[in-house]
Amino acid sequence: MSQSKNYKIYHRKQDLGKKIEQLHRSEQLAIGIIDGGSLELLKDTLTWYSQNMNYCLHAVISSERGDISTFQVEYPDITFIVYPSSPILGEMVNTIADECFTTYFLIVKTDMEIIRFEGAYLFSLLSSKDAPAALVPAIANSAKEIIPSMRAPHKKGSLIDPISYFPDMASTDSNQTLYPFRGIGLFDRALFQRVRSYDVELESEYWQTLDLGIRYNLFGNNIECTSAFIVRFPASLSLIEDRSPIESMDKVHTRAFAVENINGKNFARKFRGYFDRKVFSDEVKKRQLFLVKKDFSTLIETWKYTDIENESHKESK
Repeated sequence: MSQSKNYKIYHRKQDLGKKIEQLHRSEQLAIGIIDGGSLELLKDTLTWYSQNMNYCLHAVISSERGDISTFQVEYPDITFIVYPSSPILGEMVNTIADECFTTYFLIVKTDMEIIRFEGAYLFSLLSSKDAPAALVPAIANSAKEIIPSMRAPHKKGSLIDPISYFPDMASTDSNQTLYPFRGIGLFDRALFQRVRSYDVELESEYWQTLDLGIRYNLFGNNIECTSAFIVRFPASLSLIEDRSPIESMDKVHTRAFAVENINGKNFARKFRGYFDRKVFSDEVKKRQLFLVKKDFSTLIETWKYTDIENESHKESK
C-alpha cells in the first residue's frame, strides 16, 4: 500500500572492501529494530543486536531521540531510518522492506528480547518447497509464560473476531497462524511486497496486522509459528491487543469477505455489514478477485490448529 516518504536514511559505515564485496552478493537478512520504549531501552537494544546478531541492522527512530550523529558514532554498524515523529507500525515495516534490499527481513521491537533464534533451521523452512511467506515467534511474558499469540480466522456475526490459541512448544514444527502478533516476524521480502505490504491508512496496529495476514492467507501464502523462534516481553505480564473498532475497518472486512469461491471459481459479491464501496470497486473487482486462492469461509473451514488446542477449540464452538 502506498505511503509518503517522509523519513531520512543514515547508512551504516562500511569499509570499502565490504562495499565492493556486497556488490557481488545479496545479503540474506536484515533486522528492523522498532523503537518503542525509553531512550535507555533503545540504546541497550541497539548494543545487544550490534554485539549478538551479525546481520544487516536497521533501526527506526524519531528525530525526537536527539542528534543522529551521536547514534552514528556509537553504533557505526547500524543504518538509521529517522522520522520527524513516531509513525505507526505498518509505515515503519514497509519502509524497512523498501530499504533493506535483503532476501528476508526480521521485525523486532525494543521492548522485547530474543530468547531463541535457530537461524539455520528458520532459513531452511523459508527456502523449503512449501515455504511459508513469514515465520512468527512463540511469545513469552515477563513471567516467562508462553502466551496464546497464535490466531485463527473466525467470524462473530458480521465482525472478524480471530480465535487465540497457543503454539506447540513440544516440537519446532511450524503451525499456521492468521497474522503476526504485534507485527513481529521473519518475512520473505519479495512475498511481503507482492501482497502489497501494510495498509498504512488503517489507524491501529491490530487492524493493520490482521489485514496483512488476511491478504497473505487469501492469496495462498502461509504465516507460520515455530518454537525455534521465541521472544519475551520482560516488562509485560499481560499482552493484550487493542481490538477497538476503527473507522477504516470496513476496508479490512471488504478485502476478507468480498470474494466468494463457488465450485472453484471466484466471484465478487457485496454483503451486509462492514463494507467499503471504493475498496470493492478499486481493489477487489480489479485485482483481488484474480489472486484469491481460498475465500475467508474456506479458511475457517480448513484451518489446522496445533494439537494442544484442538480439544479446547472444539469445546468453544
